[in-house]
Amino acid sequence: MDFDIQQNVPMSQQIYLYDESVDPAVPYDITGKTVFISIKKKNDFREDDTEALITSKLTLHFDPAGGGTLWALTQTQTNIPLGRYKGDARIYTSALVFINSTTFDVNIIPVVTQRIV
Repeated sequence: MDFDIQQNVPMSQQIYLYDESVDPAVPYDITGKTVFISIKKKNDFREDDTEALITSKLTLHFDPAGGGTLWALTQTQTNIPLGRYKGDARIYTSALVFINSTTFDVNIIPVVTQRIV
């Protein structure tokens, strides 16, 4: 899962989280769980999110049994420098780490159409 996000534009994207340790992959049941998403610079290897450019906490899921949640970002959250970043999702339950997703790429891209008339 990779994302292109327009700079300084609100965004919302459906995300499905799967257990890829089994074949075939199966959806994680995220009922009652919290999903954290962090976006960092490619060279940020800190174990915490103190320098993360975007952080999200997702608690309302549209298809929890099927691993489906909605990732929404505000205009302020997407107002970061253009470029390629890394991200991952972490599923928490009862304050314990349940699973981390594989790392994915996030591209902050310019808005294509700039005209106003």
